Amino acid sequence: MDGHKRTELTNEVTRRVSEEDLEEPARKNNYEDELFTPIDFAHINTFTKKPFSGNPAAVCVLPYERNDEWLKLIAKEFNLPATAFVIKRRQSKRSMSAQSEGSPLIAADETGTELKPVKWVNHPVGNEFDIRWFSTDAELGLCGHATLASAHMLFSSGMVKGDTIIFHSKKGTLRAAKVAGYHQDDEEPSVDRGNKEANVLHAKTVELGKGVVELDFPLSMAAQVDLAEAGRVSDALEVAKAVWVGRNELGDYLVEVSSSKEVELLRPNYQKIKELGGRSVIATARAPAEREIDVISRVFAPNLGINEDSVTGSVHTTIGPYWAAKLGKNTLEAYQASARGGHMTVRVDDCAGRVFLQGGAVTLMAGTLVNTFCV
Repeated sequence: MDGHKRTELTNEVTRRVSEEDLEEPARKNNYEDELFTPIDFAHINTFTKKPFSGNPAAVCVLPYERNDEWLKLIAKEFNLPATAFVIKRRQSKRSMSAQSEGSPLIAADETGTELKPVKWVNHPVGNEFDIRWFSTDAELGLCGHATLASAHMLFSSGMVKGDTIIFHSKKGTLRAAKVAGYHQDDEEPSVDRGNKEANVLHAKTVELGKGVVELDFPLSMAAQVDLAEAGRVSDALEVAKAVWVGRNELGDYLVEVSSSKEVELLRPNYQKIKELGGRSVIATARAPAEREIDVISRVFAPNLGINEDSVTGSVHTTIGPYWAAKLGKNTLEAYQASARGGHMTVRVDDCAGRVFLQGGAVTLMAGTLVNTFCV
């Protein structure tokens, strides 16, 4: 069945209310197995190795595309900062051949405002998924932590083979790579769909539900702002004197303050931060020598509806290069000191213009969506 026919059928059957209404068109088009496949979901904490910390996201693996109204309702029901919906791409022989030769893709940062061609050779055939992200209110252009959560769910469940996943979004394409905590074999997951106790999310991990994933983003340097602008930013953060203030092309202000303690104790004026415009204000400092981290930060984004974000992947494409140059090292351990807290390893490749973010993920809950055919 071609893509257009499949979409038409999906729109027809998902408008029906009862399962009886769905069965006839599904059977007629030999679509029963796919239509009635259970929709697996997981609630995953990202950029952490401990439950109840990091940035939470829900992930739903869909057997076919659903309409926007349905996606928004599910995201609102989860009531998390982000919900990701992923659908495995079907592969034609032609597209599979092109991919095996290393097709050109587009790499995107978390906001979708910075898209750059990049060639990933030998990415696994079949490990490609369409992905969309929703907050409780609207669709998101791109979302780093929910992408990490999606990769973790697919790796830990055994839904994909190999070490790399390609995610296709409306704004570009992202690559996620397996780092640690997952089996390296290519066996299919053993799941009994007829057994209610069995679920594809019973992960094949060394330590159930935990793993580390690497995301690949474009590097985003901050340029120093003038004294007047730096003063306004410092005033909004309620910092007496900033060490350095810059702004990147994504609309983030980067502010180095005098100490990690000052970062932790900040009580910013959110109204003044909103008036600055842009995406967010990042407060950062070097961590004390006795801590096992290099840098510490907090991120304030009231213009995005988030006074303080728990853990923000995309801002580390700016934090990383700034501290890499200042400390003379390309690999950094970074901690975001929000109430939930989160940690990642940041690797900066200046020559390639890339920043690689490695973060842990923990599956907190998993299950199957039911009673969702009414929209």
